Amino acid sequence: MLNINLEWFFPFFQGIFFGLMAMALHEIGHLLLAQALGLKVKRVGICWKGIYTVREAGPPVRNAWVSFAGPLVNLVLLPLWIWSPIFGLANLCCAVVNLLPIPGSDGKRILKCFHEMHEAHLATQ
Repeated sequence: MLNINLEWFFPFFQGIFFGLMAMALHEIGHLLLAQALGLKVKRVGICWKGIYTVREAGPPVRNAWVSFAGPLVNLVLLPLWIWSPIFGLANLCCAVVNLLPIPGSDGKRILKCFHEMHEAHLATQ
């Protein structure tokens, strides 16, 4: 008789669910601040890396704030770790990975904005 152990099934899909929820809330943070700052949101989609938003870049200061909004949402949600460790971990991972200065990440975009602001500041002196 075949005895299949499915104890891993629920935690696995719970992790996927909370990971997707953390990513969705992250992108909502970008969307809300972009709209509040008057930047046009062109598209929201999903690819192999996760959920993404395509929007106008706008001036470097606005672009930096909108880029930081997603990880900030994840950091604000981090105290929910007390009630749901999996959701807390998903938010921590989402924030940390997105703040790394790797191509396509919020961290790389934020560094680029700071560099542009620094260059503009030097040009005015």
